[in-house]
Amino acid sequence: MESLRGKVAIVTGAGSGIGQRIAHVLAERGAKVVVSASREASAQGTTDAIRAAGGDVAPVFGDLADTATPQKIVEAAIAAFGRIDVLVNNAAVTDAATLAKDANITEMDGPTWERVLKINTIAPALLCKAAIPHMIEGGGGSIVMIASGRGVQGDLGLPAYGASKAALINLALNVATQYGKQGIRANSLIVGMVMTPPVAASTEPAMLELFTGHHLTPYVADPQDIAEPVAFLASDAARFITGATLAVDGGMTAHAAPFADVLKMSGGAGMIKQE
Repeated sequence: MESLRGKVAIVTGAGSGIGQRIAHVLAERGAKVVVSASREASAQGTTDAIRAAGGDVAPVFGDLADTATPQKIVEAAIAAFGRIDVLVNNAAVTDAATLAKDANITEMDGPTWERVLKINTIAPALLCKAAIPHMIEGGGGSIVMIASGRGVQGDLGLPAYGASKAALINLALNVATQYGKQGIRANSLIVGMVMTPPVAASTEPAMLELFTGHHLTPYVADPQDIAEPVAFLASDAARFITGATLAVDGGMTAHAAPFADVLKMSGGAGMIKQE
């Protein structure tokens, strides 16, 4: 368990789910955490829970579709703690109305593309723009992008979401390349299915079985499985890791597409005949 004592971390989308767990784990490791969420109540809820556990934390809220919000978040971090060492770009579009429209490319409208890209790609870029000078001033820092398997694969839905996550991966590569000599590291996590409470509540048993079948692990992830590698990448133990894209998806992106079907048809033997 690597210590983050003395570091200040911003976590976006920290009002619930993966981001909330990341914020808790970073605080548990000793970081001072700026909890960013779209709604005040969500930011305050996570803040109160971390503070009750003995963590040093400050809340900030705002809509990341507003291009002024990233600067507001960074200013809040500096006002609260005086420095920035870690930026976790976790926030993403999750509202059902937008995701329902993010379906068939030939039927999607401009506003849907704009909203997804503003929150998932432009906001992280503007957060990097605002935070990097402070990181350099403090001697360097670590930026972690929470991307998705949809950013490296095609799918039957969510093309705007997938494109935005592909852009996020490339953003990390460019940040790592442009600012590495000034002590800035940037990496991406490819995240697959994570059993947050909303996902658990909305996923039918048959769909869960299907997704579990396509994992190379015997289970799907929970938020802790994402928070742990984020904490590692934020720490000095990862000081030589930059420009990396780490799949934290139970092997979902590691195998051929018909993997689960072949396994089922062969009774678990795969394509290799057993003598």
